[in-house]
Amino acid sequence: MPTIPNAPEGQKGSVDGTEKVPVDGSFFIIISQVAEYIRTLAQTLTNKTLTTPTIGDFTNAQHDHAGPASGGGPIASYTIPRTVVDGLTLSNNGSDANNDIDIAAGQAVDDGLTDNMILAAALTKRLDANWAVGTNQGGLDTGAEANSTWYHVWLIMRPDTGVVDVLFSLSATAPTMPANYTKKRRIGAIKNDSSGNILPFLQYGDEFIWTSPPAVDVGVTNLSTSRVDYTLPSVPTGVIVKVAFNVRIGGAASRLVYVSNPSLVDLAPSATVTPLAQIDSIGTNNCVMTMQVYTNISAQISARSSGTSTDFFVAVLGWVDPRGKR
Repeated sequence: MPTIPNAPEGQKGSVDGTEKVPVDGSFFIIISQVAEYIRTLAQTLTNKTLTTPTIGDFTNAQHDHAGPASGGGPIASYTIPRTVVDGLTLSNNGSDANNDIDIAAGQAVDDGLTDNMILAAALTKRLDANWAVGTNQGGLDTGAEANSTWYHVWLIMRPDTGVVDVLFSLSATAPTMPANYTKKRRIGAIKNDSSGNILPFLQYGDEFIWTSPPAVDVGVTNLSTSRVDYTLPSVPTGVIVKVAFNVRIGGAASRLVYVSNPSLVDLAPSATVTPLAQIDSIGTNNCVMTMQVYTNISAQISARSSGTSTDFFVAVLGWVDPRGKR
């Protein structure tokens, strides 16, 4: 900004015809120049029809400063962070816990990273009825409810009206969407039992915890020196999660057991060589501990023992679901 020179004490004008006015006794403004600027601005606004700005108004060359990597660039080049998931906590309904799920108010960016979907008020959706818009309505995307089955919970939106709702689907990637609803984001998963009753759980952010672990997910006495993949019925399928579980091993002699994600390299447990082991039993004594391991999309973990005829028991406590954040 140009420096405004000090006005001589008491000076009222100058030979160029401009009037110099003291400001706070030490600065002055050249009135004629300011007046000309205001006149030009007023004329410009008079001749221009004002409209609501669009994204295109902010993406011209004047505002394109070296791209997003250096902090500039057209606004259109930015996307909403994938990590935007706030609220939307799932819980068993207090009146009909066997069939209904409550979804807290919240927001999440859709899985295409283009729209922020806001659920302004809590919803209750029924797993035992086909989807209809609104609270206390059905939530199932297609078909009839199946027993002993995982259902993924989706936040959905129809862009033409901005209405946001919730949908249940067998699919972790491609739910059957209602007409005109084209935006979606998976926000969790629920499971029912052999009678079709939704199993009780608690949710804390990305963490889901069984209020009562529903089953012994693995119970074998023949784990051996070859790796075996075990499916955990108490973990969602279709997504990779970090599962927390209690595990017990034992046998006729001391054993080491290495538990891992099935996608990792098949490695033998050892007391001295990588990868070592997470759990060992001494002599005929059992060893029990709590572990966390990533599953594959088939809800499986892998295990391998240092000896034959090893007891291997697993009971799932809960899991961490990134809900599309990666």
